[in-house]
Order: sequence, then structure tokens, then C-alpha cells
Amino acid sequence: MKNKLIFFLLPIVFFSSCSPLKSSARESKHQMELTLQEMRTNVDDLKHDIHCFKTEMEILEGKIKHHENTLCQLKQGYVEKQEERWEGMFKEMQEIKKKLAQVEQGRSNEIKDIKQLSSHANETTFSLTQFKDKIEELEKQFSLHSRKYDEMLKLKGTLETLSLNLQKEANDSPLVKIYKVRAGDSLEKIAKAHQTNSQYLKKINQLDKDLIQVGQEIKVPTK
Repeated sequence: MKNKLIFFLLPIVFFSSCSPLKSSARESKHQMELTLQEMRTNVDDLKHDIHCFKTEMEILEGKIKHHENTLCQLKQGYVEKQEERWEGMFKEMQEIKKKLAQVEQGRSNEIKDIKQLSSHANETTFSLTQFKDKIEELEKQFSLHSRKYDEMLKLKGTLETLSLNLQKEANDSPLVKIYKVRAGDSLEKIAKAHQTNSQYLKKINQLDKDLIQVGQEIKVPTK
């Protein structure tokens, strides 16, 4: 687009730098018309490029919105699970407080409860780290599934094309069977019996004449 803008401005600079002494009024008018025509063409090209750019931006915004919705769903699930974990932790802490109230007279019991609380905090930190790793793994799998889906779409298109080609070949190649000529048979009689004509029988059997012999094997179309 930047190159087109430069190309759009060059005729104006060129035209403004020309001296009136070097060209007649008619040539100047003609040059001006050519320059204006060229400017209109460049403006149309710029409008087309801007329209294409807007379309691409809309498509990109749609994809970004789709990914944002997916991430929001994952985050929502993460938050819900975290709330459940925090509720469990809160209940555990309430239980720990009750135990601390019961063992205030014994320092050894207080230290034991503090160690237990610290252990729960470490487990929670470890669980959060694991959950974060799972979210990153889900994002990677999502990206992988997207690429596999694109590949499956391409494969589907290839299979559909192959199926259409096979169907066309099947339609273009009618089924035939072998018929053994009997006494009293003629090419015309055999053609009528198999709902076709002698010209078609001559074509598929590569015969130059209508003459056939008893015991001769020829191809006929199936009904």
C-alpha cells in the first residue's frame, strides 16, 4: 500500500515540476487528463486494498474472539476448581483452629498443628503448579487439534474429489457381459434383445461389418 501511495504522488510531483515553456496548452491539458486518470485508478486500487484489509481484520478479530472465548472457559473452570479447593482449605483451617484451641496448653501439640498447616499450604502450592501445567498442556492440545482439523478438512476434500472421479468413471463405463452367437442370430436381433442397437455392438466389439458366426462370443450390455 505504501508503494501505491508513492506511485500515486509521483505524477503530481512530476506534473508540478514541468515548465509551461516546454509544452503547449493542449499537451498540458492532455498530460493533466492522463495524470487525473492515473490518480483515479490509484485511488480505486487503494480503496480496494483498504476494503481487503478491513475484511482480513474482521476475520482475524473473529478468530481472536473465538480463542478468547475458549480461554475464558478454561479460566472459568480453573477458577471454579480453585474456589472448591479454597473452600476445602477453609474447612481444614477451621478444623486446625479448633485443634489449636484444644491443645493451647501443650506446646508440642501447637508445633504439630503448625507443621500440619504448613504441609497443607505446600500441597496447595504444588497443586496450583500442577493445574497451571495442565492448562498450558490443554492450550497446546487445542492448537494441535486445530491443525489436525485443518488437515482432516483437506483430506475430506481430496476423498470427495476421488469419489466423484470414481463415480464418473463408473457412469462412463457401462457393464457388459459375453453372449455366444446361436443359429439364426443376427447382430440386429441380438441388439434388440439387449435393448441397444447394432452400431453400439459393433463399437464395443470392434467389428467392421454386421457379419457374425455361430459360436462367436461378443460383448453385450447388461439390462
